[in-house]
Amino acid sequence: MSTEITKKFIFEPTADGSPTVRIVASPAQGTLSEAMHSLKGAFSETAYIYGEAIETTFTRGFSPTVLSMGLGLGYIELLAAGLFLKNDALAGARGVSYEIIPELRDWFQDWLLEGEKSDIPNDFQKAYTEILRRVAMHVGRSASDVRQALKAMVRERRWLFAEALGVHTVFEQRFACVCFDAFSSKTNPDLWSEEFLRSFLENATEENCVLSTYACTGTLKRALRESGFDLDVRMGFANKRDSTFAVRTTRK
Repeated sequence: MSTEITKKFIFEPTADGSPTVRIVASPAQGTLSEAMHSLKGAFSETAYIYGEAIETTFTRGFSPTVLSMGLGLGYIELLAAGLFLKNDALAGARGVSYEIIPELRDWFQDWLLEGEKSDIPNDFQKAYTEILRRVAMHVGRSASDVRQALKAMVRERRWLFAEALGVHTVFEQRFACVCFDAFSSKTNPDLWSEEFLRSFLENATEENCVLSTYACTGTLKRALRESGFDLDVRMGFANKRDSTFAVRTTRK
């Protein structure tokens, strides 16, 4: 494992004890990116913002299909697998996770499919195991069952790990649950533009769909309303003011 690669990532504990990571944007200057999760609690934020969205696919009778924009450390993916398992929805479940950083895609998939490997950094192996433990407790199932659930989906190509989502992405399937966990508009301005959001909602979402995100921008809210979603502006997680939870049951 290249020391240069592992030094690209700095782990940081969050207030609930779960890990997050920062990317070293400029190794020479020691410049760090924003953390991938709230420092008030990475797992707590995931459960609050995205857990209910995934649960909505069951309570509303939507298809158990999830688009995760931002694989990161696999929080959403493991939580989705755990909730599919809890709700007996594994048979029809499928998903896609988009991630721009190849190491994050490769290491998570290798850990999931092959267990501990010498070329997966130890900090990542520990983080994946801790996240899995927390998901298992959250859904009331064993860690091995949750892991096996997602592992089977990946082996059967019902959950895919894709490269970065962008304006030219072609969607081969549509999704009933969108976990919009992209970095901020400052970091990824294209993904928060009204043009992209309208196109994304038109081409990537099923008629019956729920979208949840930590963000609550005017551009996002306009795009959702124009695409037929009913908006629920909710309290944000921890110190964030608002978050967005949107549901569409039929196209308008």
